[in-house]
Amino acid sequence: MSEYINHVRLTLDSHEPQPRTIEMRWAPVQEEGAASATGASQLAMRCVAEAGKALVRAEAAFFALVNVVGTGEHTLTCTTHRADWSGVGSVRLFLDGSDRVSWEEADAVSFWTAIAGGFVPDSVGAVIVRTTGAESADSVRAWTVDAAQRWLLPCSAEQVHEGYRQASRGEPGPEPDLIYRAAESLPF
Repeated sequence: MSEYINHVRLTLDSHEPQPRTIEMRWAPVQEEGAASATGASQLAMRCVAEAGKALVRAEAAFFALVNVVGTGEHTLTCTTHRADWSGVGSVRLFLDGSDRVSWEEADAVSFWTAIAGGFVPDSVGAVIVRTTGAESADSVRAWTVDAAQRWLLPCSAEQVHEGYRQASRGEPGPEPDLIYRAAESLPF
């Protein structure tokens, strides 16, 4: 250690223009029963890998939704909850009947993140797709976010209507002209 202190003093005093490389390692003192630094690093790496997998799966769910919503203007909203966390993401899609689809990338990433949050064990959540009709009333359909399968499961029209009714919380009920539709199964 004295060689290190001497090296620092000489470098700071400008007595040694080119500092020599001296290897030093510092390892924290391990408390009894504590995980090793390597164990903690491995845990962190596993957590990052799982988060990455959840985001990839959420992205796949998003594109599965894009494939089933059809032509028109759609607002996709995902809300997920857990005892210690909640997330909301929303993205607007425009499909013109060709192979072209447009959306804001930042909104899509926020939406994927909300879905991925629903893939965490003990989470609950739903995705609601509201389609704005040019010549007819708006329609809604919904999927539940299933943490065990890491996928979106379709809801019936009755479940969607009931969800809207419960969400109104004593305010005037669901919109009278809104059409509640059954959601399609999404291919994996």
